[in-house]
Parts: sequence; structure tokens; C-alpha cells
Amino acid sequence: MGYELSIQRKENRHKISKEEWIAYVNSDPEFVQIEEYSAELDGGGSFTIPTPNAGLWKTEKGEVPFTFSEKYGEISVKNPAEWIITKMIAISIKLDAIVLGEEGELYDEKYLKRTKSNFGNEISERKWWQFWKRRNSESSYPKAISLETDPENDLFVGDCFLSKTQDFEIGLTFLEIYQGQNGKYYSLIPVILDMSKDSIDKFRYGQVKVQPFLGSNSFGIPVIGIKTEEMLRELKVLFNKVGKIEFKNPKPSKLGTSYIFDYSDEWVRDFVGKTTMYFNKEREIIPFSDLI
Repeated sequence: MGYELSIQRKENRHKISKEEWIAYVNSDPEFVQIEEYSAELDGGGSFTIPTPNAGLWKTEKGEVPFTFSEKYGEISVKNPAEWIITKMIAISIKLDAIVLGEEGELYDEKYLKRTKSNFGNEISERKWWQFWKRRNSESSYPKAISLETDPENDLFVGDCFLSKTQDFEIGLTFLEIYQGQNGKYYSLIPVILDMSKDSIDKFRYGQVKVQPFLGSNSFGIPVIGIKTEEMLRELKVLFNKVGKIEFKNPKPSKLGTSYIFDYSDEWVRDFVGKTTMYFNKEREIIPFSDLI
């Protein structure tokens, strides 16, 4: 979770392969290959997450994990500061790829020349795993357009999807649809369903995990992101749309976006479970009805 940048190839081109990525890691003396990564929490304690085929960039400023998705051919870093973005751009050139943000914005050599934005300065003070929400005023690229509907894919904000596995206890509700520079992207709220109800009522009487913001009465919701047509098609293969809810105005704010490897029951359940396992001291569960 948090804001994520990815090294990837342009659409309709072959994806970055695991072999290409591992070859790069082995060729860069500042990188080592890792299969898991551990970080210390500010309040004490630590957690470890699996990072298959990841590379750890070791620098004087700190260690930075570069995770790799073999399925999507993407190399990703969460909350990168400007000096990390510079490295990502250098790697993308080596791999004949590009660097994109969650909203489809392009980071390239022109970006480095154009901006010394507060965006990078703020992130540099935060750990890669910490949650944050970027302010639009800090952006140096065109703002993405918020949409209420995506007619091409028959999708609306508030659409609710149930897994085709009948006894699966987690549903997905579309929170955001955006038109970015390189296409549409979406965010979905995982809802812990009330399995005693039917169809859309499973959502209405369900629950959501939220993260309270310190020093205020507000909170954010960890969401699952979709940023490619392939990921959207996969969702529709595994889930059925059962109805639509209306969010309160204003809509709830997201805490950060994660891109899971696929939308099978196992991966969705794992995502929801980890939001408690890693941050159980602060995470709360609220009725979904509080948001609609």
C-alpha cells in the first residue's frame, strides 16, 4: 500500500521477463537478489513479507526493495523519493522500458529536468511501507480525471462483485474510476461479507477494515488497484457483478493502493488478512453501512 511506481514495457510489447530482471540485478553491484524483506516499525517490532524475485538496492541513503511481478512483468517501488525515481528511470532505459505511476503518469529524463517537486522531498522522509496520501497540488503532471462510470466496460462507481466461489467471504466494490494519461485505472474496496444474507445485502451488512488517521476522526481504506485491461478481464472471469450501492457524499478516502498478483480467492483473502497482520495495533473494522 502507498503510492507505487513501476518499471514496465509499453502496452502491446513483450513484458519484462524474470530472466531479464534477475540478469539486471546480478549485473548491478549495488543490487542483491532477495526472496523476503524485513522492516522495523517506528513503535517497535518488525514485520517480514515475502518478495519473490525481488532486488534490494543497497545505497548510502538506505536499502530499497524493488519487487517484481512475473505475471505482469513489472518492477515496483512504493513511495519512491526523487533519488530512487532517478534510479528507476536508469533501470528502465537499460531494460528498454518506462516508469509509470499509479495514475498512468510518465517519469522519464524530461521529468527529472522539469521538476524538483515537493512530491519527492516529502516521500524521502518516509519508509517504503508507510501509508501516505499525495496532495494533488504537489503533482507535476496532468491530473487524472475522476469518472463515475466506464461505459466501455459496463462499470460504475459502487458496483459490487461476488466471487464465483459461492462460499467465499470477501466481495469487491468499485470505489474509484479514473482516466489517466495511459488509460483507465480503478480502485476496489474489499468488503467482508455477511454470508447470512443474499446478493447485494451481503455487502450492505458487511464490514470494512480501515486505518484511522492519527490526530483526527477521519480514516482511510486500503484498496486493491486495477491498472490494466488484462487485470480487469481477470476480475470479471473470477467475479460476478451482483448490484450497485451508492456511497455517501463525499466518498470515503482511500489509504493506499496495492496491486495484487491475481484476483483468485487465495490472493484476495491474503490481502485482507495482511492488512490486520502487519498493522493490527491501529486497524479497525467498521460496518460497510457507515460508507453508504
